[in-house]
Amino acid sequence: MTRFYKPVGARLGDTIPFYWDGVYHVFFLKRFADDTHDRVETDWCHISTTDFVDFVDHGVAIPKGGVSDPDFSAATGSVIRVGDEFHAYYTGFRKWDGTSAGRHQTVLRARSTDLITWTKDPEFALLSDKDHYNADEWRDPFVFFNTERQRYQMLVAGQTLTGPVLRRGATVLAESETTDEWTISPEPFWAPGIYSMHECPDLFRMGDWWYLVYSTLTDRTVTRYRMSRTLDGPWISPADDELDGLGLYAAKTISDGANRYLVGWATNNTAGQDGAGWLWGGNLVVHELVQQDDGRLLVKQPEISRAVLESRAQSRTPMPAKQVGSANGFATSTIARLPHAGMIDITLTAEPETKAFGIELRTTPERNHGYSVTFEPPLSRLLVDRLDRFGADRPYDIRPYTGGSEVQLRIETQGELYVIYINDEQAITLRGYDRTGTEFGVFATEGEVAVSDAELTVIQQDEEVQR
Repeated sequence: MTRFYKPVGARLGDTIPFYWDGVYHVFFLKRFADDTHDRVETDWCHISTTDFVDFVDHGVAIPKGGVSDPDFSAATGSVIRVGDEFHAYYTGFRKWDGTSAGRHQTVLRARSTDLITWTKDPEFALLSDKDHYNADEWRDPFVFFNTERQRYQMLVAGQTLTGPVLRRGATVLAESETTDEWTISPEPFWAPGIYSMHECPDLFRMGDWWYLVYSTLTDRTVTRYRMSRTLDGPWISPADDELDGLGLYAAKTISDGANRYLVGWATNNTAGQDGAGWLWGGNLVVHELVQQDDGRLLVKQPEISRAVLESRAQSRTPMPAKQVGSANGFATSTIARLPHAGMIDITLTAEPETKAFGIELRTTPERNHGYSVTFEPPLSRLLVDRLDRFGADRPYDIRPYTGGSEVQLRIETQGELYVIYINDEQAITLRGYDRTGTEFGVFATEGEVAVSDAELTVIQQDEEVQR
């Protein structure tokens, strides 16, 4: 079992999920790197699953090219069924010549009849329209068939040529009747002038709404979404447009026709240290998306995965109900020991006027190791942090929170990874390298919180999760 899949001796980068014939296929960029070394160039690799818990490794799907090829690095794209074939559209990065402003990027194509064996199409290359878009920022093609227009359309992450440098991000539109010849629109599909890039674009329809999913690096390394009644826009933003926090990046979606899942990667840190620099790539993380009546998307634990995890429980232990609090100070209480792999279900109900409350992960009796998730209803926010942070350092993450004083949590832990689902509405992905402690605690600041409906599930493990 590898719930948070990671290739051995490498990091899993941008994903290209594709559903076919009852199987979820996850193509991904494989970066041969650990927390201390890094080979920037990537291959397309391929795993498949029926539950996002157990994976079949199919090896390399599209290898990177040679030093003189347009795909010296084979990067992000999409897969689509065209007639009797599958087409993979991907980004080719040329080897940087050391003099230009960036690495020239080209949209390329490979073909397959079985999703396993792929053949590159040497006759196909879609270059940027240099009169309107930056040729060195032209990547991540997403191809779909527009049933209304009866033609194929492609979204490309690009940049316009004018405006503030860090606000030139554009989702570019190209069209084709045959998938061989493409016309690039001089007018962007979406260019709000907010971000430097809209990486890894993904588009889908659910009910009466269209959704545009993309990832940004400008202010926060997160995956966001916009929604519209039509493909022509306007593309509006919900109050909280992030589908996770700083712990998940470059997520795209996949649907089996009944459920839709968000598939991305959990970040790593340099040298395997909390608070160190952000590293590209990590482990696979999958959430389930649920649509609200007003069109907003909520994030929850995938039920398909939870059923498998529960079937492999070594033990399920109810935790006693209890009160934790201090009217004018801070109180904390250990209620369980965290296993290497497991789940915790718990409900926290804070008394009115409680300033803050939350959970502590893998802490010690002295509370000088581990991590915390703090809910602050009066400030409508939650904080993800290290328990040993002191002074002017920033918390790991700050997210909006409007759930009130009762919080239902589903927590998955495997090794140094934690995924916290909040009220079946929000998700927080956290990598915590400090595994000194084993305790799971609940705390309250200037108030009181009640613990109820708490259960610890220990999961049978075949092997340790890869760091």
